[in-house]
Amino acid sequence: MEFVFNSWFGILILVAINLFFYLKWLVPKVASRPPGPPCWPIVGSLFYLSKIPHRSMENLAKKYGPIMYLRLGCLDHIIVSNADMAMEVLKIHDGDFASRPRMLAGKYAGFDWSSIGFSEYGDHWRLLCKICATKLFTQERLNSFQHGRQHEMACMVENIAKCSQGGKFVEMRPILLQLTRNNICRMLFGERPQKSNDILGNDFDDYFKSFSEMVTVVGKFNLSELIPILKPFDLQGLERHMKRLKIRIDNSLSNILKEYRKGNKTIVDSTMANFVEILLNLDKKLDDKSIMGVLSDMLEGGTSTSAFTMEWALLELILHPKIMKRAQEELDRVVGKNRRVFESDLPNLPYLQAIIKENFRLHPVVPLAVPHLTSKDTQILNYKIPANTIVLVNVWAIGHDPKVWKRPLEFDPDRVFGLDINVGGSNYNLLPFGSGRRRCPGLDLAQLMVQCGLATILHAFDWSLKPNVKLEDMNMMEDVGATSPLVEPLIVVAKPRLPIEIYKW
Repeated sequence: MEFVFNSWFGILILVAINLFFYLKWLVPKVASRPPGPPCWPIVGSLFYLSKIPHRSMENLAKKYGPIMYLRLGCLDHIIVSNADMAMEVLKIHDGDFASRPRMLAGKYAGFDWSSIGFSEYGDHWRLLCKICATKLFTQERLNSFQHGRQHEMACMVENIAKCSQGGKFVEMRPILLQLTRNNICRMLFGERPQKSNDILGNDFDDYFKSFSEMVTVVGKFNLSELIPILKPFDLQGLERHMKRLKIRIDNSLSNILKEYRKGNKTIVDSTMANFVEILLNLDKKLDDKSIMGVLSDMLEGGTSTSAFTMEWALLELILHPKIMKRAQEELDRVVGKNRRVFESDLPNLPYLQAIIKENFRLHPVVPLAVPHLTSKDTQILNYKIPANTIVLVNVWAIGHDPKVWKRPLEFDPDRVFGLDINVGGSNYNLLPFGSGRRRCPGLDLAQLMVQCGLATILHAFDWSLKPNVKLEDMNMMEDVGATSPLVEPLIVVAKPRLPIEIYKW
């Protein structure tokens, strides 16, 4: 009897100790964090996400609120889904949320977390930002590449005119990607990619395809990363895929840097220098990983995101012909019909700018901002956010918030026309380029590319869907990855609307 009594007494003591620790640490932790859906063992709340995570998170936020806790696998996440909570994260507590998690995306696409987008908050990141602000994206340097941008716009118009001859259908995505790629290559390398190039070489197309593929791969939810016990198995094959792509990307960029070094070029901060020349001639030398990381950041930030934005905007204008006609009337008043659009015309096209802002709202091509990471314990409202928590800003949900935007699913440029709504991060209802310390450093270039590109194709052509396609049959869903283009590439009819000499370069 004494043995039994002692055994039961020991069990009661263990239960009491466990209950004490549960009440002291676990319950307060659960009570102090934001609300969210139930967490299951191992998988957490993964079952509550669909193949389109930003839409699933928006639906969950309707139930649990604009600041929400999600445990995805074994990793703690905070999701913010309205402007007020975005301001808390990106402005009020900006410094506490300015770092990045060390995810596989940063290892393979960010060159061991040395690029601007993936580097941790610290001295290395500050150096890269200073280089961008004072060396790469100054207004003087952007202006120095203006002639090249105008040349690429003219080539695009000529290309569309040729492709559309005889009533042929035009697939817009490759054309827009070529426009943005050629423009950014002029800035990065001083020349557009051609097979005859000595520096870019014949393998640049392979590099661009590899990098575009990398962007798609790193944008997928990686179960092996969310659930560490699965990491050795790489069940989805994503890490193996990233490793293969990284080898090809590294080889291409390394060859480009070697070719530049063979030239033994020395510059004195000339505004005509391209980005590679500037990076190789900095006083504070960057290692090759950092240089390749900066170049890749610029290539991604300056190509697919701008091209996909223009593709979405063109589709919306085709679906809303009255809006397209009004934009073309504005272009005809400002530009006329006897020349192409110039960048100097853009400030005089307020309705076009309203169209682009409305498109940023309705179709953000980065619907979930690049993840932030808390560097220390932080409090938002009554909630405690522990250090090393991943924070996602749901840009898509913010742009579809019915409390801010009436009829949020409708495309209506008049809702922003004439209003002083800035897309550079100061208005938290519209965040296509992020905000705060981790805001996109190339936003001025991106806005310039999108505004001039869309103005040029609207001014030069009338646009419509293929004759056998009805408006209501268009698939308006977005593809999912690090960026979110139209799930089906846009194929349209383009009819010239200007004198024939405008279409020849």
